[in-house]
Amino acid sequence: MKISVIIPMYNEEENASHTLAKVDEVMEDYDDYEIIAVGDGSADNTFKILSEFASKNKNIKVLQHSVNMGMGRAIRTGFENSKSDIIVTIDADLSYKPYHIPKLIEALENDKTVDIVVGSPYMDGGKVSNVPFVRLFISKAANKFVGFSMADNISTVTGVLRSYRREVIDSLELESNGTDINLEILSKASATGFKIKEIPALLEGRELGQSKLKFRAKTISHVLFSFYEKPMMLFGAIGIILLLIGFISAIYLFYQYLMGVLDPTRPLMLFMVLMIISGIQILIFGFVATQISLLKREIYIIQKENREIKKKLQ
Repeated sequence: MKISVIIPMYNEEENASHTLAKVDEVMEDYDDYEIIAVGDGSADNTFKILSEFASKNKNIKVLQHSVNMGMGRAIRTGFENSKSDIIVTIDADLSYKPYHIPKLIEALENDKTVDIVVGSPYMDGGKVSNVPFVRLFISKAANKFVGFSMADNISTVTGVLRSYRREVIDSLELESNGTDINLEILSKASATGFKIKEIPALLEGRELGQSKLKFRAKTISHVLFSFYEKPMMLFGAIGIILLLIGFISAIYLFYQYLMGVLDPTRPLMLFMVLMIISGIQILIFGFVATQISLLKREIYIIQKENREIKKKLQ
């Protein structure tokens, strides 16, 4: 069984050789493996360091984007250039240490019904070390929020540390170029019937270099993805709030009517009507958006079937 480990790298000259050495050390226990380092248009010496390291190790393959295209595109490039039975993805800064890789592979080998294994620091048994409090709080909150929008009860949906069976990657039409690639994979895999499992993992703070991810932009994109995945989370909340404001206004106006002090020309009367009508309209829009989301899942299934048919014909 051949195994591929994909490592997207952008401006990681401090980590490049160290990361490859540590991952290769763990993978030496396997007979047939490859490490695919994808240089994502780095402006520093990352690609040069990767190439020099790969020239001395036949199991390491280095790919390079001419310009920075994003983590998602780098991971997709790794997928496209791998033909292994099992594919593992891991961060370039080794915030998840390489000793997790055998655990991810073992989880797939021990249970043939599992298609994706996610390394999770936020599940029972998972741990976090040396991560700034604010960053950790936002990350946990984002994972909780995004996880709620998905069908499977997954505690860590944004992490890169995962293992996949080949058929999962071959079956999905992936489009994301940014960090939301990790959300897209889980969403489409869940919609098309693949089984996802979590195992405990240890997330540690970066030791070398600085993070290249724009944390605020990443968080916002993940929240927007949740609304895209489950639109009633947004439209339902807004619609209910508007309806509540409208009904509270109606109760207040009714109270004034009973007290004999109601003035029908007051702006509050028009405000009440607008709030109730707007709330109903937004709830209806949310219902329509939910039906479109369900239709989107049917499209994923059709895409999966088409790719499987195409693979058989080849």
